[in-house]
Amino acid sequence: MMARSLRSRVLWLVALSLLSVWLLLALWLHNTVKQHLGTALDQRLAASARMVASMANASAPVLSGNPGLQAAVNSGLFCQVMNVRGEILARSGGAPTAHLASAQDGFTERSLEGERWRVYTVSEGQIRVATAEPMAVRESLLSTLAWALLVGLLLALLGAWLAVRWAVSRGLAPLDAMRKEFESRPVQTKSGVASSAAGITELMPLVTALDGWADQARQALLRERRLTDDLAHELRTPLAALKTQLQVARLKMAPDAPAMMALTAAENASSRMADNLQQLLALARLDGLPQSRPRLVRKVIDESLAQLAGHPQRQAVQRDDQACAGITLAAPSLASLALRNLLENALRYTPKGKEVWIRVVANTRELHIHVEDQGPGISDNQAVVCARGHRGDRGQTGLGLAIVATVMARSGGQLTLHNRAGGGLCATLSWPLTDTA
Repeated sequence: MMARSLRSRVLWLVALSLLSVWLLLALWLHNTVKQHLGTALDQRLAASARMVASMANASAPVLSGNPGLQAAVNSGLFCQVMNVRGEILARSGGAPTAHLASAQDGFTERSLEGERWRVYTVSEGQIRVATAEPMAVRESLLSTLAWALLVGLLLALLGAWLAVRWAVSRGLAPLDAMRKEFESRPVQTKSGVASSAAGITELMPLVTALDGWADQARQALLRERRLTDDLAHELRTPLAALKTQLQVARLKMAPDAPAMMALTAAENASSRMADNLQQLLALARLDGLPQSRPRLVRKVIDESLAQLAGHPQRQAVQRDDQACAGITLAAPSLASLALRNLLENALRYTPKGKEVWIRVVANTRELHIHVEDQGPGISDNQAVVCARGHRGDRGQTGLGLAIVATVMARSGGQLTLHNRAGGGLCATLSWPLTDTA
């Protein structure tokens, strides 16, 4: 399932809310401006008509000869003066030749000479005055105001969006700080540690729940450690005693005795049981393995080989680690555990008299430790071989590779397996190189 971002979710919800409010505000402002603009233009049209009518007289003066009447017509308006019989007595420059006045006084819209007009007609005595304005002028003015309004609202919306992004980032900063605190807090640490979320009402229940979960995990880890310690104490000694007694019995028995094969099989089974027990304990303790300081790769290899001192085929291990001079590993304990398990696995399947090689390859970005044996290799894919409880071709249940895969996942590295061209298996431990490798 793809992870969803809380920050993106909040930002999208706020963005949709802002956009909805912006659209409603834009529609309301557009209608309001349109209404008020139309009213203001109509008032100008009516005022011009009344002024011309009040200045006109029964002798039907010519507008061009009467500066007062000409000035009474505002810029962008057109006027006609008529008598009661409908004869045009005078008109302003640019006014249409057809009659502008309507049958009734008041506002009307008319189409004259291929153009739409907004007309106001007023009668005063023997004079009728009609003032008109092209509707195209009104629509152009309204469009200009609408674009200005739209640009202003868009700029306001952009500013609000940037402010919201900043506010959401600042508001969610305690969540990010709390995440970093819990990531860096070891599971062994008791809860109750002061958190950056302290005092934030919405985060306190989450902090309390996470602290409770961490306490449960810590208690479970302690119980698991006690169990592994008890198993180590209670089972290792009986298994060692059992193996010793079987060896003694086998030594005291004639080589051709009927029970010799059974004793040998029992001794081998006890050895496998001891090995599996050791691997199970290592796997169980892996999550609680303490981190150690970075150490040189060569020292990690030395430690792994030192742990194989009692192995009958220890001398078969050869090393070529010149390439790792001066390189350190950030998690040497984990690396040593992984390398030792790979060596044990390689020695188990390599015939006597054959060699197992440790080869180190390093470049500017990665460190690779190859463990090459001369055994039968693997017949299954890596995922199957590294699964816990996988049974090999010899019927043995191996945990070594499962331990190595778990170790590498925790240490930030990677385990890769492939069969060698000349026979055998090459197991590679890889880590990205940093300042501390």
